[in-house]
Amino acid sequence: MKATAVLPSELGPGDRLRWEAFTRDSSLGSPFLSWQFTSIVGQVRGDARVAVVDDGSGICAYLPFQAAGGGTGRPIGATISDAQAILAPPGWSFDAAGLVAAAGLRTWSFDHITTTQPAFVPYYRQRHRSPIVNLKGGYDGFVEQLRGHSKEFLSQVGRRSRKLAREVGPVVCEWQSAHPDADMAILQRWKSEQYGREGSWDRFAQPWIVDVVRALAEARDPGCSGVLSTLRAGDRLVAAHFGLLGADRLSWWFPAYDPAFGRYSPGLILLLGVIEEAARRQVASVDLGRGEHGYKLRVTPHFYEVAEGEVVASRP
Repeated sequence: MKATAVLPSELGPGDRLRWEAFTRDSSLGSPFLSWQFTSIVGQVRGDARVAVVDDGSGICAYLPFQAAGGGTGRPIGATISDAQAILAPPGWSFDAAGLVAAAGLRTWSFDHITTTQPAFVPYYRQRHRSPIVNLKGGYDGFVEQLRGHSKEFLSQVGRRSRKLAREVGPVVCEWQSAHPDADMAILQRWKSEQYGREGSWDRFAQPWIVDVVRALAEARDPGCSGVLSTLRAGDRLVAAHFGLLGADRLSWWFPAYDPAFGRYSPGLILLLGVIEEAARRQVASVDLGRGEHGYKLRVTPHFYEVAEGEVVASRP
């Protein structure tokens, strides 16, 4: 097995067609594994690379990564990517340590890798559950499932939505913001303030993340489109979410709300509104991402797994 590490911009039309064919496999269908996501990160970060893998019969796989120095590699979009994998045909067998060596790396770490590629299993340190909302039965199917899972949830959120409408103004959920620049700026400010309250690392204090999110917000690719959804009460923006829409799923990514309206649970009102509109648009699922937060557990009983760990390259 041989590999050549190139800039994402150095890949050609044939590579794109091959890459997109690989992502038709549902296990690789996340927008974070799309050609568009890697391309946009590559436009912003000078350390973005793609290992083009040749098994002797031709190009057969792609491993997007960031070269972190000293021969260490991280996933493309590390710290904001919610899905990681090698892009390859279903069932393609490979040696993970040999792959990392062929890419010219000493190590490749991961924290959201799909658990459907057995070659990486020996390198797992920990598995994590990622809640996911199944919409294959449409919104009615989701509601029926939700009532069986969390009996009072819908009625509780409905009461808070009506209270918000009474006390503040008519409640409107918008799938794609009509004021994207202003609403994105507010969302990022709310998110930074939330990170500060939690003592968490502020993603939006990193210029490269701001640039990547801005570019993704404008992306309109079938495998990766930015969706900025909003919740307004009267003329007030009270909650917003920026996520990525892939061919069959919406990835829930950056939600935030105005703490002044916290008693109304605006984040939950928005989430249910986004789920309803996603179902109407025949999106098969809403991927809530790694982390068993309380609100996620109330919305769905379904999960898939991702893993974190590190592959150490094999020696020649």
